[in-house]
Parts: sequence; structure tokens; C-alpha cells
Amino acid sequence: MSVSDTTLSSLPSDPSDVAPRITAGLTMSEPGPPSRSPWPRSTRWLLGAVVVLGAGGAIAALLPHSKHAPAPPPPTLQADRAGVTLTPDAPQWKYVELAVAQEAAPLTPLPAPGRIAFDPKRTASVGAPLAGRVEAVTVRNGDRVKLGAPLFSVRSGALADLDREVQAARETVGVKKRLLDRVRDLFAVQAVPEKEVLAAEAELKEAELSLKAAVAKTESLGVETAGTNLYWMRAPREGTVVELDVYESQEVTPDRDRPLLRIALLDEVLALADVQEADAADLRVGAPVIVQGGSATERSARIEHISEVIDPQRRTVEVRIRVPNQDRSLRPNAFVQIAFQPDPPSNGARRIRVPAQAVVSDGNQSVVFAMKSPGRLERVPVVPGRRRDGEVEIKSGLEPGTRYVSRGALLLLNQVDLAD
Repeated sequence: MSVSDTTLSSLPSDPSDVAPRITAGLTMSEPGPPSRSPWPRSTRWLLGAVVVLGAGGAIAALLPHSKHAPAPPPPTLQADRAGVTLTPDAPQWKYVELAVAQEAAPLTPLPAPGRIAFDPKRTASVGAPLAGRVEAVTVRNGDRVKLGAPLFSVRSGALADLDREVQAARETVGVKKRLLDRVRDLFAVQAVPEKEVLAAEAELKEAELSLKAAVAKTESLGVETAGTNLYWMRAPREGTVVELDVYESQEVTPDRDRPLLRIALLDEVLALADVQEADAADLRVGAPVIVQGGSATERSARIEHISEVIDPQRRTVEVRIRVPNQDRSLRPNAFVQIAFQPDPPSNGARRIRVPAQAVVSDGNQSVVFAMKSPGRLERVPVVPGRRRDGEVEIKSGLEPGTRYVSRGALLLLNQVDLAD
């Protein structure tokens, strides 16, 4: 039996009673022969009204109550290009901490890598004054030599030409002297006029000048000749061979770009440190440093020079430090660490220091979120300085006593970016 049959059997049908059956969604079966309902007409109308009212209530319950819906609560976070506004009950406060900007002593710069170099002012360069071929080399790189010690020898045809020029000048001077003596004897017996004597004297002076020039040219070479075409180069000063670029059978010329050999005094060396730009800005000439080398070598020194340009490859500033090295333990080309000492408190140097996570970057500049009014956090451009041990120095942009976001700045920056 279907639902419609059950319903119709329980409620006698009435051909005029259409509304209750339509509203209830009943499926009418084929009408049979008309029968007389035992229910009175008033009862049937009452039942139909109940069914209609029930269906209407169900439909009304399904319809949205748009007219009488309550207004949504205001947002707890509002962001714009300048900053973020949070209500007191905003859940974002769980991730945001505030602090007060205070001045403190400057951060100690991080140790910078460096290398040991010899002092060019205490170095002598040696080359070949005459073209030729190297015949012998008596020193090696790192050897300590004394003044005048032989370094290497060169066999040169140019040396023979110079020697011949000196000998020729000497012979010419001898001839001119004899000619002058003879002219003077003839003038004494009035065999020649006086002008002959004057001419002979002028020729002798010219020959003597030529000889003097030839000898000076040979002596200026600074070599020790050993035969007609061999000369030795000797150490022009006491020191250590720090650079050697000469070997036997090598062809050498005086117009070479680099010297063949360098000798330097190593009782005092230079430490060249590559310092980050942010750290170099606060360094000063004469400031104390500690040079740390291998084998626990540690020396106190002072800054001698700070470069005014930045290395284009390393993006660092070269700082030159003069280091005492009486024991020669700091060798040229060795790597060292340079520890810069902070300025003493007597200098009055103070910096605002904030946690590293308080400073964020929006792509163009570094910013800190500062509280401008209750619940209003605005980003403030700052110029950061040194970074160390989870802290950052603020050079400008944040004044002492300002309340700022010490934790959660990145969250606020993301909200600002979403508002753009």
C-alpha cells in the first residue's frame, strides 16, 4: 500500500477538499466511486487548515531571515600602506611584543678576515739593469740575506759594450792630454798661435766629460762585474726574500713590468683586513685591534689607514694595520683574524640596540614598526648598523624612548603588503 492510499483511507476524501491534499504533497490514486464521508464538513475544514498552517511554518523556517539579521562585528585588524591598527581584543597581540628603544654601548664588530703583507716602504726591488740571460741564482724565496749578498748573475753583451765605451773614453782622454801637451810646447816656442792651445784644452775637457759619463753609467747599474760580459746582482739591503721570479737560463730585460726579486724587512708587517661596510663606518685611525694568527699568535696593533673605496668584488673596505713582528712569526701571505676593540665608554659613543627580528625589509629599505597611538603600529624607515649576537644597532630613524615592535614585525609587514 502506498503512502497516498494509507492517508486517503484514514481520512475520507472529499472531491472539493483539494488544498489539504496538495499541501501535504500526497499522491492521489485514481478516484473510485463517490462515497459519503462519515466526518462532518466542519471537521474536515479544520483538518485542512492545520495541514496548511504546518506546511507554511516549515517553508518559513527554510527561508533566510535577511531582514532581521544582526550586523557583523567590526574587524580586529585594519592594515594600510602606513601600518596596522589592532583592537585591544585582536588575536594578533599574541604574536606581537612591544619594547622601548634605549641607548646602549656600541656593538663590538665581528672579527674580520685579513692577510699579512710586507711593507712596501721597507722593501727593496731588484731587477736586471741590462738585457741578458740568467746564469746562476743563489737565493730562494724566504731566505734571509745581508747587505751586499750575491743574488743572481746575468751574462750580457750590453755589459761588454759599456766596458768598451769606458775604455774608449779613457783612451780618448789620454790622446787629448798628449795633444794638449804638444800644442803647449809649440806655443812656448811661438810655433803655433794661442788659439791652438785653447782648442786642444776644449777637446780634452770634452773627452773627460765623455769618460765621466761612461763611468757613471756603468756605476749606476749597481752591479758587480765578473769578466767582460758577466755581472752579479747583490742585495741592496738586509732583509728577507719575499718575492722571487728569476731562474737559471731566463731571458731578462730592464723594461720588465715586475721586479725579479724583492727583499723586505719583516720585523714590522702590515695586516690587511677586509671589513664589512657597516662595521668600517665606525672605525677610526689609531683604534686598537688584536691580530690573531696561527699557533695562538696574538698581537696588539693599531689601525694605520682605512680605505675610502669599497672593493667591487668582495663589497668590503680594506683596513691597513701595522703590526710589530720582531720574532718573524707573522709571515707574509698568511691569513689572520682581526678583532676590533670597541671604543671606550669615555668617548661617549652610544647606539640604540634592538632585537634583530625587530628590523624587517620591505624590499627598498629597512623598517621598524613603532607605536604612534594606542593600537596604531606604523612602519618607520631606519638605517641599521652592526649586527651581532641577535641584536642590531640603529643609526637613525628610531629615537630613544619610542615604543616599537620587538617581536612580530614580519607578521605586521605581511599584513601591510596584503593591503597594498
